[in-house]
Amino acid sequence: MTQVRDVLAQPWKGVNLGGWLLLEPGPSYPLFTHHLLKDKSQARCEWDLMKVLHEKLGKAGAMEVIRSHRETHITKADFQRVKAFGLNAVRLPFGYWVITEPRPKEPYIGPALEYVDRAVAWAEELGLQIVLDLHGCPGGESPEAPCGRRQRPESRWHWKHWDFAASLKILQLLAKRYRDRSCVTGIAVCNEPCGVIPGNTLMSYYSKAVDTIRKAMPESRVAVVLPIFQRPEGEEAFIAKWSKMTQGRHRNVCFDVHCYHCFENQFHGKTFAEQLRAVEENSAMFERYPMVAGEWALCLGRATWCTCGNMDEEAVISVFGAQQMEAFRNASHGSFFWNWKEDPEDKATQDELLEEWNYQVAQEMGLLKRSALVLPNWDHTGEDPLEEVLHPSPEDPVVYYGEKIYLRVFHGMYMDVQGRQVDCSWADKGLWQEFSFCETSAESQKSNGRRPVRHRDIVRLQGHNKHFLAVPSDAATKGQPVFATRKKSGTEIEFEVIMDSPVLKHRGKVYFFSRQTATMLDADDEADGIFARWADFGDWQARDVAGLAEKWVGLFLRKSMEKCWKLMNWTSL
Repeated sequence: MTQVRDVLAQPWKGVNLGGWLLLEPGPSYPLFTHHLLKDKSQARCEWDLMKVLHEKLGKAGAMEVIRSHRETHITKADFQRVKAFGLNAVRLPFGYWVITEPRPKEPYIGPALEYVDRAVAWAEELGLQIVLDLHGCPGGESPEAPCGRRQRPESRWHWKHWDFAASLKILQLLAKRYRDRSCVTGIAVCNEPCGVIPGNTLMSYYSKAVDTIRKAMPESRVAVVLPIFQRPEGEEAFIAKWSKMTQGRHRNVCFDVHCYHCFENQFHGKTFAEQLRAVEENSAMFERYPMVAGEWALCLGRATWCTCGNMDEEAVISVFGAQQMEAFRNASHGSFFWNWKEDPEDKATQDELLEEWNYQVAQEMGLLKRSALVLPNWDHTGEDPLEEVLHPSPEDPVVYYGEKIYLRVFHGMYMDVQGRQVDCSWADKGLWQEFSFCETSAESQKSNGRRPVRHRDIVRLQGHNKHFLAVPSDAATKGQPVFATRKKSGTEIEFEVIMDSPVLKHRGKVYFFSRQTATMLDADDEADGIFARWADFGDWQARDVAGLAEKWVGLFLRKSMEKCWKLMNWTSL
């Protein structure tokens, strides 16, 4: 029996109050910037910050700092402002130590249940719904900062450290304490549990958590929120296993997914069009299952910013936000933006990010007011027509020998040459990232005039400094990196171009097969350099021709984009 897709009478349209009752860098400003580690760097989690406070100020001093933060960081005025923005709910993340006292030898300060009481009272007074989010469980549900303690290496944490029984007792306390508060319409049983936790173990805890909450809170009013975060089997397979295990006996439960498009290589490598298609896929998932987007933001991965034509940053962000909000309309239990507040102090690093993470700033900038676009249909064969709309080709999209190009790797960075070193260190298309295809001496003798790069051509890749990419003879056996050389001939600088079209074009995907080692050029997100270690056709080996020289693109970009917008009945972005 499948899990019933119950729908809230008023799906949550809300915002997270992160950084108040569980401390994290950014949301909990100015604590992390004002209380630095001995090496002058910021602590990465509440655990480490509390250790700093205890060492610097003693127990009484640390308690006063935290008391002051809890008193002032979120007040009734914030709840009033949430209401004024037209939202109907808040998600309240807290650590277990706010509900009960910390476990022995833990540096947290608690309990502080009076602040949860205040939040519930303010929500009730103002007609807001509130989801109580057990964001940090006893023992931790992961080795990451959102549960309170970031542990490195990650192996210091084991999933058996999570105290499931103690977590259930906290959920029981919450359910009993707020059973008669009509504004409490959801309880989240944990947050972002680590993917290494066995699925059956996590589902068993979830089922017990639902039963625990239901003893005090009815399914007709209170949803139980069950996070699915980076599960190795994927969201849909997890839900299928859950349905088989529980046989549909739990009602008004929803699965919590966090829709961030800026973390991991998967999203750093996506073009803007691919980001919007990912949102479209999420929308379809929301239609099928009981779900809430417990966290979402306006942040985007690296490749987005070089694949959005000449749209400015605000246009890109507002289009992305509109598509997400349209998708969340299909979520049975709604969505919560992360976050209500974000650090405005670190001007060197944070200013550009405020609108992506701070709901108030995004609203004030008008980034959440655009209507969603109707995307062109695509049957997933050939190139997505949305790519041409958002990242138009030059008037002549064909790539020719001798013309400047940029080669993007799977994690959104561009290949570059610095002296003899070949790498992929930045997401920029600058001088160091410029390459051009050169014919081999044999091919150049055959060519007559301007010639396009074709499938299975034998080419040389020349950097901006006129050096050619070269593959050492032990690249495959010893993993030696590719380097740049002045040498102009020989198999070490020759590559066979492999692609899925007869001629290489703007936005085309290409593989470079080394004639020296019979392996493909590849990139690595954890090691510096470009390599040629395997003969695979995988993501690591693929290169996207991300754009011709700007003098070509800029000349035709606006004309091309306006033509595409007209075809899609879009107004100017």
